[in-house]
Amino acid sequence: MAFVIDQQTLNDLNILGRYKRDSIFSFFSGTITEGGDRLLEKMFQHPFTKVEQINKRSSIISFFEKIRVSLPFDTQEFEVFENYLNTPAPRNRVTAGFAIIRGKLLNVIANDEAYVLIREDLEKTIAVLVRLKRFLQSIDQQAANIPYRDEVKRLLGILNNKKFKPVWECKEVRHLGFKQLLKLDYILRGLFYDQMEDLLQGVYAIDVYITVSNVARKNKYAYAKAVDKSEKYIDIKGVYHPAIANAVANDIYIGKDKNVFFLTGANMAGKSTLMKSVGVAVYLAHMGFPIAGKEMTFSVHDGIYTSINVPDNISKGYSHFYAEVLRVKHIAQEVASKKQLLVVFDELFKGTNVKDASEATISIIDAFSKNKGTFIVSTHIMEAGEALRKNNHSLFFKYLPTIVEGKVPAYTYQLEKGITNDRQGMMIIKNERILEIIKGSR
Repeated sequence: MAFVIDQQTLNDLNILGRYKRDSIFSFFSGTITEGGDRLLEKMFQHPFTKVEQINKRSSIISFFEKIRVSLPFDTQEFEVFENYLNTPAPRNRVTAGFAIIRGKLLNVIANDEAYVLIREDLEKTIAVLVRLKRFLQSIDQQAANIPYRDEVKRLLGILNNKKFKPVWECKEVRHLGFKQLLKLDYILRGLFYDQMEDLLQGVYAIDVYITVSNVARKNKYAYAKAVDKSEKYIDIKGVYHPAIANAVANDIYIGKDKNVFFLTGANMAGKSTLMKSVGVAVYLAHMGFPIAGKEMTFSVHDGIYTSINVPDNISKGYSHFYAEVLRVKHIAQEVASKKQLLVVFDELFKGTNVKDASEATISIIDAFSKNKGTFIVSTHIMEAGEALRKNNHSLFFKYLPTIVEGKVPAYTYQLEKGITNDRQGMMIIKNERILEIIKGSR
């Protein structure tokens, strides 16, 4: 079963975006191979839904963080290696030989450059293969007790094949002779073409593991542990948003019995950022990637849905409120299908009046709480929280406080228990002297 997520959620959490500096993808980019970059993007598009897959990838990335290695070549060297191997030669040895002979004759008769380029690229390819084999052998020696060792041995098995022996016999040769070129080109681009493609894919994966592990080491990220779906909880110590420098960290626990986290706080207190932080952590954890936090254990979820920045739709004639209603309806349908989801609602029904918004929030959240799943809900409407606290025991309540210093609000961004009645909207408006500006324009 694929991990369930939609474009609205990806946009709300700013997950994807190869060319967006502040996207979550961009924080983990930096591979030295294009194939590694493509694989990283694929991983971001396909989080796991099985405990074994999540914990296996997590352990592999953690292993690479510990051993602190780099690929034994740079981007240019690998491009030559990759381009050479990606150009198939005839599988029949005689046909392959005729192609090289033709190139040699053209080189002699007409000074054709193609033959020279093949020879130079082959020599560079062998040099990279030699370094790559040593690199894999080094990893094999350090990977005794992790799942990745089987993959390393498989890749080494390709290079240790007895038919590959002529390649290693030429590793010290400065310039390949014609007969050597014929034999080695046939081995690499003919006989072992499929295996070389397999080897390239293995290098791409290593490139991703090294890149992601470097990000984890630099930022002191944690590796989440996945447990069975039936456990139904998310436990994160010290979670914060990776895009915020010197961010304030918070502990989050949402369990089976208290599955609705009801969050209150004034404008600018940090509610949206905290909710996005949890959403991003849960998404990365399902990829088996490190998270911005100190520690995390979680039960596997089927997907994530958010309703944070829902726009109106002019082309369809949808108001902001109606767009919100349709968004909640879609999420309700997904929850009703018995999927175990993380659902994040930021300020439900912002597009209508306070009375309707309060009544709708109470009824909708009360209904959601009776379904399986994990819910985070924020609101400015403290009355809705008080009403739910009296009648629903599936909710727990926390708030982000505001400290008023004179007439200036300040924010701790640190969660506290309860429901806040902080209301600083008018204070902020007065501090910006908007009324004076309007009056002065008369």
